Amino acid sequence: MGAVPVSRDDPETAESSRRAISSAAGLAVVVTAHPLATVAARTMLMKGGSAVDALVAAQTVLSVVEPQSSGLGGGGFLLHWNAQHRHLDVLDGREQAPSSSQPGDLLQPDGDPLPWRLASSQLRAIGIPGTVALLWDAHQRWGHLPWKNTFQPAINLAQKGFRTTPRLLRSINLAQRIGTRHSAGFNRLYRPDGEHPSLNQVFRNPALGDTLEQIARDGGTTFYDGALAAQILKVMADLGLKERAFQGWSAADLKNYTVIRRRPVCHPIQRWKLCTVPPPSGGGLAILQTLALLEATGPMSTPKQPQAWQRFAKALQWADADRFYWVNDPSDWPVPMKGLLTPRYLRGRAKAMLDQPASIPGPGLPPGRSQYPFAKTAAGVEQGTTHLSIVDRHGNLAVYTGSVETVFGSRHVIAGMVMNNQLTDFAFRPAIQGRPVANRRRPGKRPMSSMAPLIVFENDQPVLAVGSPGGRTIPHFTSRVLMASMFWELTPEQSVAMPHLSIRGNRLVAERDSPMPWPFALTALSDGDQQPKAQPLNSGIALLQKVGDHWHGVADPRREGTAMALP
Repeated sequence: MGAVPVSRDDPETAESSRRAISSAAGLAVVVTAHPLATVAARTMLMKGGSAVDALVAAQTVLSVVEPQSSGLGGGGFLLHWNAQHRHLDVLDGREQAPSSSQPGDLLQPDGDPLPWRLASSQLRAIGIPGTVALLWDAHQRWGHLPWKNTFQPAINLAQKGFRTTPRLLRSINLAQRIGTRHSAGFNRLYRPDGEHPSLNQVFRNPALGDTLEQIARDGGTTFYDGALAAQILKVMADLGLKERAFQGWSAADLKNYTVIRRRPVCHPIQRWKLCTVPPPSGGGLAILQTLALLEATGPMSTPKQPQAWQRFAKALQWADADRFYWVNDPSDWPVPMKGLLTPRYLRGRAKAMLDQPASIPGPGLPPGRSQYPFAKTAAGVEQGTTHLSIVDRHGNLAVYTGSVETVFGSRHVIAGMVMNNQLTDFAFRPAIQGRPVANRRRPGKRPMSSMAPLIVFENDQPVLAVGSPGGRTIPHFTSRVLMASMFWELTPEQSVAMPHLSIRGNRLVAERDSPMPWPFALTALSDGDQQPKAQPLNSGIALLQKVGDHWHGVADPRREGTAMALP
């Protein structure tokens, strides 16, 4: 097919007509990316289930109704608060490179990187999925309801069908523009007879229904060491006959995949403590650094002042410089997280940010580092993502971000499941001018991510939980919500609806047609001769905020998510 312009920055175009903000308040609240997933999660809570039971129901439903963003063939990160034991956990279910991976798997014979569209369609781009393992592990630890019961809503929707939405149809069209000729499975399911389903058509995915039934019956381990694992390996091997460079997956690649229980990374900001996920995600570090830089450079003026937004954008830029340089899978190279968050280091970065307002920053040297060990490389792409935030009646929190990477991932479909292309999140070039790149591809390694589920604590109690899809702009979206809520003390609805600001290189990107209008002309944000670029910024924020004795949940009107509470 000929080249068709596709925005790698924002592949899921924001809703053309903004919806009313969906919000709910209660002792137990669910916010997910799709109304059917919200209903399924709420149903689990009504039956006495935990936040994790609701998470399993929501993510499995999303694999049916929002397959362009996440699913069983993807991965994710869970931040879980156990209210009874007052303990915070991170479960890392990020995809992993198979044992056959080579550092230059996504390079052409001449040593240049494969074009991104072509790379995203390769079997070499598919990482060993972690979603099922994460859900199984979380349920074994914190689930209350029978595992099979949490799958029933998704099974029903896959077998009996659901009505298609404008966003799903736009995503199918976009996947076709990016390229689907390599995937007969995708086209049979999502473009039968060469056309996508019509709006409000009842859409079924019986193969995924069978897969869900199998996992519900046999447990999550069947995905990695059972009949389903054998099916996945066979299909991958058959597909590999058409891709000579693909070295295949082994049975051990699936069997040896494990969810990693990690220690959350936390940092104080004013009277709060913010906790999020550590590497291989760099999104959490970027959020913590952004807010710390804002705190270190003085009080934030009101949102009506362009100068406040300009300072916010610079903080994003300086935080990005560190995460894109230093963050990788810590199993390959230790990430100096402690040094990157020390007060002295952050004060130095804040001073440099104020002293050099027009410069494009490079990464800093944290304490304990006397030189730069890596080559610098450009930021990657990661867009097909979902986020949900759930609190149950007991105060347990499940804050989860899942992804298949780009829209419909690799566009390969196995057993009804959309398979990810997360290995394109590795740097395509493993070394530059003889120096290694931190986020290089290696067997068994997990690529750097921007996903960043986050919980805010005050007096050791959770008071806010948030996250968003959005690829490399996830930290920008989440930082903006936190700035609005914490520094400007806006309501939960206002914090979600107010416009976004991002930065690419040295160019400001201001949200166009935001749910809440800008309080000034965008020209007021300009720095010198360059005007900010106005474009849709398609976040999918799921916010929970404690107001008095109740949790208030808000779903981002930029997508199709909803919030619901128990009566």
